Amino acid sequence: MSSVSIPEGFSGDSFTRRFGAKDIHSLCNFHAWGVAAVQDAQAAAEVFLTLVSENESMADQPSDCDVCCKVIDEEDRRIRELVTLLGKPDIVRWLRMEAVFCIPHAVKLRHKVPLTLTARIDLIIRNYREQLKDELVQLRNDPSPDRSGWGALGRAAEFLVAQRGLRA
Repeated sequence: MSSVSIPEGFSGDSFTRRFGAKDIHSLCNFHAWGVAAVQDAQAAAEVFLTLVSENESMADQPSDCDVCCKVIDEEDRRIRELVTLLGKPDIVRWLRMEAVFCIPHAVKLRHKVPLTLTARIDLIIRNYREQLKDELVQLRNDPSPDRSGWGALGRAAEFLVAQRGLRA
């Protein structure tokens, strides 16, 4: 029996705390299936009841996924928060030694930081890109049957499109 990986924000109480059934009026394909996979079936049923009960004419109108919109708002808030912390010694050390950014978040961050920090962000991306390329070449040349946690493939996907599952 295969296990279903539940996207962040979709597990039980976490989902019901973040998104009430009355707050969701539109879902993208990814988040609709994420709702269907939640542990809290009652909360998921409430969301789907709201969606299927709404006026059918809404189906003809393009709309953004409510969950995607909330995720984007949260991402933007967290990037602004990071920008305010960039002068702190711990953050500066983290940027020099450990930081890894996905491309979408690095691009957003670059637009909000002083020019002196954009070079550092570019270096972080360049270094991680090279590390991923090395791992992917190794995987291509010597595939391992054990891919628990998705390994290099998962890290490459995250690097390209942000955290797993947040972009449809």
